[in-house]
Amino acid sequence: MKNIKLTKVITSIAIAASMTMTMVPAVSAADYGAATYDTIDMTKTGSITVHKYDITAATKAGVDTSVYNNDGKSDTKAETDLQKYAIQGIVFSYLKVADIYTESKTTANGIGVRVLYGFNDTNLIGDLGLDTASAELTKNSTYYYTSTEINDALKDKLENSNTATKNTLEDYIKANGVKDMTETSSTGVTSVDKLPVGLYMVVETYVPEDVTYTTDPFMVSIPSTTVDGQDWMYDINVYPKNQTDYPTLDKKVADDDDYSSEGNNGHALTDTASVSEGDIADYRITSKLPAIISKASYFTKYTFADTLAKGLTYNKDSVILYWYDSKADADINDTAKAIATWTQDKNKFTVTVQDNKMTVAITADGLSEINPNYAGKYVVVSYNATVKSTDDLILGDNGNPNDVVLTYSRTNTTYEDTLKDEAIVFSYGIDLGKTFSDNNGDATKVQFVLKNTSRKTDGQTADYYVVANKAADGQYHVTGETTNADDATVFSPDNNGKINVYGLEENSYSLTEIATDKGYNLLKDAITIEITKTDVVINPSIATVRGENNANADVIYTQNKSASSKVDTLSATMNDKGDSHNALVKIAVENNKKFPIPATGVIGTFAITIGGFALIAIGLAFAFGGKKKVEE
Repeated sequence: MKNIKLTKVITSIAIAASMTMTMVPAVSAADYGAATYDTIDMTKTGSITVHKYDITAATKAGVDTSVYNNDGKSDTKAETDLQKYAIQGIVFSYLKVADIYTESKTTANGIGVRVLYGFNDTNLIGDLGLDTASAELTKNSTYYYTSTEINDALKDKLENSNTATKNTLEDYIKANGVKDMTETSSTGVTSVDKLPVGLYMVVETYVPEDVTYTTDPFMVSIPSTTVDGQDWMYDINVYPKNQTDYPTLDKKVADDDDYSSEGNNGHALTDTASVSEGDIADYRITSKLPAIISKASYFTKYTFADTLAKGLTYNKDSVILYWYDSKADADINDTAKAIATWTQDKNKFTVTVQDNKMTVAITADGLSEINPNYAGKYVVVSYNATVKSTDDLILGDNGNPNDVVLTYSRTNTTYEDTLKDEAIVFSYGIDLGKTFSDNNGDATKVQFVLKNTSRKTDGQTADYYVVANKAADGQYHVTGETTNADDATVFSPDNNGKINVYGLEENSYSLTEIATDKGYNLLKDAITIEITKTDVVINPSIATVRGENNANADVIYTQNKSASSKVDTLSATMNDKGDSHNALVKIAVENNKKFPIPATGVIGTFAITIGGFALIAIGLAFAFGGKKKVEE
């Protein structure tokens, strides 16, 4: 085709394919221009230079990206302002998909010329959202369209079916001789030169794992006109937009007694909870999936590895995965609002338990569902564990930590990234010493019952008797509670007067002495005990680019306050258990001797004596009365 002279041919600098694109010049309508002296040199080659920046991060930092040029030329100001937001390691693939054709027509202003783009692959025409029947020109099985028609069709296609369209176009260029630019440099720049005249489709085919909103496929015309339409540009600069996003991880445990794995009834879950031995502790692991826009960022692995302290045992069959649109619904695990519920029989995930570690791994079937259907959604891994009634349970400030590690990888990574979070359950106990005022009593004859007076069930507070297993004389592990006094555990000291009750949650209790040794008085009132759990804040690790080098890769654990207790409203000491501080509420109970009750004979004598004194008193009263009467 011979060179054509033009003056104002309005064509594309770059045909922007998506609203997610930024600083890629949009094409205007290709009207006829009056031919003068400007020439398309069909023998000349051109270049495409791509500048990649994290526009999301820049915008959050307050950078006004709307002021930059969008004209196909290099923008020095943009490159300076956005340098710290450059994205390294992105690969763009390109393919020439259409030839440039110019046609002339006589107009009111003389000879008019316009540019058309000719496609000879009907599959691609359909993939772009074009229709062969609406082509401006058809020659030798080649269909010609204006830049406006290409722009509008592809924009509609992407808006209506973004991910599917992106995947289709990516597959197309890979199957038709695609070529790759070098990875974007530390300055976010990559380029290719010596490109023949034509229309090129550019697709982002590899991105770092943090880049989830991949750039939509876009078209670049070589050459393109300047903004004023007075000149041709063979070297084109484009500034497509990427957005970054990361998975999140948050592990919580129920702090309300009436929580269940079917939802927490509006109660907030926290980083920590207090439990009694024998309880069912309810856990919730929440993770937000980042956006998944194309195959370039599909997840290939999404696995939760959860490790319990030795004082708890997994209930494997309790694991259920719930998917939510909103964080608010996920935070309370409102199962009625779940958009999907995965049970273990659906083969969307597997559960394996070995020792004190449980792994929940999304299977290939599960990954095919979340890629990309659950992009930006929240998954809740709900399960429960039984608190052991053994010495394995750690009492006091050390608590029983429960770590979870999320391991994930994507099609665009050769390594795995991890996130970590932790929840802790705390439990406590009582260390009671029983003595007698004369040091002669038999402590084994003493009996107590223990009530939890602030435990809630279904939102209602009620009194529950503590039920426990006797591990040894004076040693008890809590196993549950009952409202039936006949089923309450009776606690008795060992020969040394010691009672240890292990595995009490944060609550208020009353300890009532119901029996003691012969000759000693029972305590008049029940002993009140109040336990306040350890105050801890746990911040999960936070993902960033290439998370294995992440400075925030570790959980941040902050203990604000140790556990504390009160006995009969007064602050009480809490003893250590092992290396864990503030584990056992220290209580001292002393029984006093009764007043002696005389034998039967003594009582008779005593009564007679009192009676004699009474008679004397009456006699005296009578005498005085008589005397008084005489005097009158």
